[in-house]
Formats: sequence, structure tokens, C-alpha cells
Amino acid sequence: MPNRIISTLISSVRMFYRSKSSVFWTIAFPVILILIFGAIFSGGNDGKYNLHVQDLSNSQMSHNFIEALNRSGSINVINVGKNVNISEYIRDNSPTAVLIIPSNFDSAFIPGATNNTTQLKLMIDPTSTSANVITTIVVSVSNHFNLAIAQGGEIITLQRTEIASEQFNFIDFFLPGIIALTTMTTTIFWTVDIQSRYRENGIFKKLMTTPLTRMEWLATQILWQLIVVFISIVAILVVGIALYDVKLTLDPVAVLIIISSSALFSSMGMILARFIKEPETAGTAANAITFPMMFLSGTFFPLEMMPGYLRAVAQVLPLTYVNNGLRDAMVYDNAVGATNSLIVVVILATIFFVIGVAVSRWKVE
Repeated sequence: MPNRIISTLISSVRMFYRSKSSVFWTIAFPVILILIFGAIFSGGNDGKYNLHVQDLSNSQMSHNFIEALNRSGSINVINVGKNVNISEYIRDNSPTAVLIIPSNFDSAFIPGATNNTTQLKLMIDPTSTSANVITTIVVSVSNHFNLAIAQGGEIITLQRTEIASEQFNFIDFFLPGIIALTTMTTTIFWTVDIQSRYRENGIFKKLMTTPLTRMEWLATQILWQLIVVFISIVAILVVGIALYDVKLTLDPVAVLIIISSSALFSSMGMILARFIKEPETAGTAANAITFPMMFLSGTFFPLEMMPGYLRAVAQVLPLTYVNNGLRDAMVYDNAVGATNSLIVVVILATIFFVIGVAVSRWKVE
């Protein structure tokens, strides 16, 4: 009996390491997760939160205040010109936080001044998870100035307002990321799976005898996946509206981003499938591509939370531009930002489509 158990156990071990998907989900997947989350949330994170500052005072005192923000170690100050229309700046750049230093900032610190108070205006995107952190830092620096210069008196006060309309909440920010993620996973997994199965079952060999070209076949797959993606998006929006009262809209730019990203990720799946020999490994290969993009492209976490090297990685991931474009179009009403992201997605989709057609083979290898 023990020998039979040992023999069966050895057989199970052999089956395990021969199954690439089993090895991936058992070993590689949890390792990838811990590496990604560890890099994002570890104490060694060198990431800083961007704070856009418009200094209307342009005085030595305001310069000292900005320098104190920089010295906090958690704030990266981005200067906004004194003559810039802040409403247009917010619309065109979609910042998480904007601090406006008033023109009377320095005069409030003059001994014997008639008006010895000054009010900073902090404009925060309420949908961002970094909003409270930035607010805490600005309040801390303000309190430090009050304590050091006014011996605890409240010279600097803070008015906090919201950048985005009050109708938006975190779920509104979250939903465009879910739409982008759904588009990526649906198209990549389908394309990789269908091509690997077609190759194994000899269907490509039969297609070679028809007038259908590789480009036409890939275009058909993209069109079908586009239909599936929009069905998923309708389901997402229906649930979001019914349960969470989301107030997002699909404007023409958002629709074009979804169409372009469907073509982009379908083409990526086509390229990936070219190097897959067995249908059983298709899911594993697709996971290896989609999981890093899922967590490093700002789908669940703001890019500001990540260390600098991960933010650099995010800039080369296609899903980052899909996420940014959909949020700019659906949440921030930032037509310029959404259009810029759309252009990047269209260029990437074109490049990957051409490569996908070039590397795909219908011959049995």
C-alpha cells in the first residue's frame, strides 16, 4: 500500500511540473503578486505626490512655504504660472491637487498689519486616494509656519475645495479603469485561446484553402471582440448606475479609445499566440502579460503611489494610456488629455496590428 501511494504521488508530481499553467498559478502568480504589491507599498517607496502650486504672492515668504513643502519628502511641487487661468489649467492637466497661495500671503506676516491672516486654497480631486495625504502635509506645513512665526496664532488658514464636480465619487474614478481592464483581458485571452486552438485543430490549415487573408481574419476577430467588449461595458454601466448611482458618460473620444484599445489588445494577443504551441499554455501566457499591466497601469492604484522606477514602467504599458484617456474623457472632462491618450492608443494599435499580421502563421509547425 505505501508503495502504491508513493507511486501515485510521484505520478502527480510529474503531471504538475508538466503542466505549465499549474506551475504558474502555484508558484509564479503569488510571487508576481507579492513583488508588485511589495514594490508599491514597501517602506522603501520613493514615490512623491504631485502638488501643483500657483504662487500669486511671489514673495520671499511664499517661496519659503513652497520650499517647506518640498522638504517634506512626500511632495513634488509643480509650479503653475501666476497669470495662468487655473480653471483651464485644471481642465487641461487633470491634476490631483492644486494649491493657490494668495497675493497677500507675505503681508499677513508683517507685524502690526491690519489684516494678519491669509487663506490658502487647496483644490483636491476627491476621487484620488492620495487626496487626504496631500491635505495632511499642507496642513502640517501651515501649522509649522503658524507655530514658528506667529507663536501658535492662526495666520495661515486653509480652504479646501474639490476639483471635480461634487457629483463624482471614488466609484466614478474606479469604473473607467474596470472598463479598460475588461477590454484588455477579454480581447487578449480570447485571441490567444482561439488562435492556439485553431492551430491545434488544423483549422488554420483549412483557412489557407479559402480566399480569407490573415489581415481579414484578424480584423474579424477585432470586430467580434469589440462587440463583446461593448456588451461588457453596458453590463458594467448598468450595475454601476443601478447600485452606485455613477454619473459617467461615454462621449465620442471615450468610444474611440475603447475601439482602438480593442484593436490594440487583440493584436497583442495575436502576437503572443504566435509563440504558443499548446492551447493549455495559452491562459498562462496571457496572464503573464495582463497581470503586470493590471496592477502597474493605474487601474486600482494612482501612479503617484508607486516608486519612480514603477512609474517609469507604467509609461510604457499600453493600459496606462487607456486608463488615463477614459478617466480624462469620462470623469475630468479633459478633452486635451483624452485626445492625447487616444492618439497614443491609435498609434500603438496600428503598430501591433501590422506586427500581428506579419508574424502570424497558418502553417502547421
